[in-house]
Amino acid sequence: MKPGSSRRDFIRRALVGGAIGGALSRAVSSLAQSGSGTVDRRKLGRVGVDVSILGLGLGSAFMDTYEDRVEAGHAMLEAALAKGINYWDTARGYGPSEGMIAPVLARNRNRIFLASKSDSRDYDGFKRDLEESLRVLRTNYIDLYQLHDLRSHESANLSAIETGAVRAAREAKEQKTIRAFGITGHSGAGFLSECINRFDPDTILSVFLATRPENGQFENELLPLARSRKMGVIAMKTIRYGRPAGLPAAELLRYTLSLNGVHSTIIGLDTPAHLAANVAVTSGFKAMGTAERDQFHGQATGVLATVEQPWEEPGYVDGAVG
Repeated sequence: MKPGSSRRDFIRRALVGGAIGGALSRAVSSLAQSGSGTVDRRKLGRVGVDVSILGLGLGSAFMDTYEDRVEAGHAMLEAALAKGINYWDTARGYGPSEGMIAPVLARNRNRIFLASKSDSRDYDGFKRDLEESLRVLRTNYIDLYQLHDLRSHESANLSAIETGAVRAAREAKEQKTIRAFGITGHSGAGFLSECINRFDPDTILSVFLATRPENGQFENELLPLARSRKMGVIAMKTIRYGRPAGLPAAELLRYTLSLNGVHSTIIGLDTPAHLAANVAVTSGFKAMGTAERDQFHGQATGVLATVEQPWEEPGYVDGAVG
């Protein structure tokens, strides 16, 4: 998360006051009790667990909105769980996110597929991060622990990463403190493919966008590789920069979740309205056919031709927003 952001300050000011807090609580309660169905599930590749196709991103979107309104944040988590959303994504690098969700997690541990992440690349650092995650989350195991935000400039260090963080992850799996090990990355489809071939992770969290970045390599090369290894595939940033540009979030979601091999997509949990809209798309999900995907790809590419992907901006720090 970017410290001192104007967005954080605006939201905090906007949420001050009992009247607003009451309205938010009523909205969350209405969402939890609404008659819409529960979110569909898919088996997460060789991990073998059924996860909601809509996952909760508990980074900056969630923390900017609820860090100072903990009870409202907990109510949002419970409302999401009531809609069948069992895939929860946090990270060591998401500020106090792990601690914030811990009380709700403790009450519902067997209903939640918990994913967290470490930024450490060395053996001792990864182990320390995992131990701290377990302590802060108040759990004795994490369903999926991931090597966070791998970037192409690290290509020369893959051997050190394998004997460091990856070795620590493999040991943690043997000890059953984690059930699965994954990698994450926003760019460099070829580099991420190299990481898959070297590390053999159980899952990958990456971008599978309607704009088909890097000349379609994520869809045409990375995704088939993951399928061939029966990996779990989780998408991120699905609506991150498309929604502000005027593209419909529902279609951005449908595009990504229609790709063969994508099991879930994580979206930043911020408001009851956004959660309700996303639940509506992912309950009784209707996939796009090839022709419809191609048509929407053309539309999205045209609209976003001059818009820089936020994660490519200098100094970007991943916070799992949409």
